[in-house]
Amino acid sequence: MKIDVRGEEIEVEVAENILSRAKGLSLRKKGKMLFKFPRPTRAKIDMMLLSDPLYLYFMDSEKEIIGVQRAEPWSWDPRTWNFYSPERPYRYLLESFKDLGLKEGDKIDF
Repeated sequence: MKIDVRGEEIEVEVAENILSRAKGLSLRKKGKMLFKFPRPTRAKIDMMLLSDPLYLYFMDSEKEIIGVQRAEPWSWDPRTWNFYSPERPYRYLLESFKDLGLKEGDKIDF
């Protein structure tokens, strides 16, 4: 699927069922994925099966970015086992290995 990010079209995979959302970008080193949830959620994002950091762009139902976080992969040290989510519920999540330069308040079109 192609999404519009500041006038630039970006190709992303879509995760819109429970299995594709659970797998996400695990065991990969590149890619972008758009997670679509049926309703706003407070789901926590983990980095258990990733070896590189991810940029997380959380969006509300209006596709406006409400949170941006850089997520670090887990190691054998339990102190690295962090979970990520914004302060309020979100409806969409864009994950990317590359920093897309998006900020809170930006809108995505898809």
